[in-house]
Amino acid sequence: MQPDILYQIRDADGAEARIPFHLQDDHSIAVPDDFSPPDWARLDYHQCSHCPLSTDTHSYCPIARNLAYLLPQLPPGESYQPISLEVRTELRNYQQDTTLQRALGSLFGLICASSDCPHTRFLRPMARFHLPLSSHTETLVRSTSLYLLQQIVQNRQEDQASLAGLNERYQTLNELNRCFVKRFQDRNLSDAPVNAMVLLKTIAQHLNWNLEDDLAELAPLFGTAAPEETTNRFSPGND
Repeated sequence: MQPDILYQIRDADGAEARIPFHLQDDHSIAVPDDFSPPDWARLDYHQCSHCPLSTDTHSYCPIARNLAYLLPQLPPGESYQPISLEVRTELRNYQQDTTLQRALGSLFGLICASSDCPHTRFLRPMARFHLPLSSHTETLVRSTSLYLLQQIVQNRQEDQASLAGLNERYQTLNELNRCFVKRFQDRNLSDAPVNAMVLLKTIAQHLNWNLEDDLAELAPLFGTAAPEETTNRFSPGND
């Protein structure tokens, strides 16, 4: 069966890793029922400090389980090793020469967003319209736009949509990424997977801290001036 998304990572020696994504109707990753995850994917193995799941109902971490299924053997190499990345989707293909840590960061981000983790479900629309190796500004535009669109679709009778709450979601995502760095570090992997998670942590942290300032910088794009004074209207707790 043709995968919905295919990641191909090729190093300078021609060694290639192929990671096919088969998605279900809800755009979550399809994993065979008979797949037996390794111990490091168990929920209680460096479980995230703010994880709302219980071992009574979940033997495995949803994200770690998907990582273990899609990447039983992570591509070897160091963080800044040059590689060629190709990502194939139903509508278009992407190709870029980059580093192993950036390729893995993009791949891990897609896996997180396509997993049934309560803290990453809000990213599911971004996974549906996946943009590999997206820049900070592209991530900002996609995350805020899709967050507002989600509210409009879910609350069609209301007059307004608000970004209140998005900061809080990125704050919880930042903590998740921090905990996954620890999960990877204790497996004695090369530094590329660890640094890939650090990249995701940095992105989530930056959006959490600078959302309003970053949005102000986009004002000229829409023909408006940035406000002279910023307020705290996007900060957590203003839902």
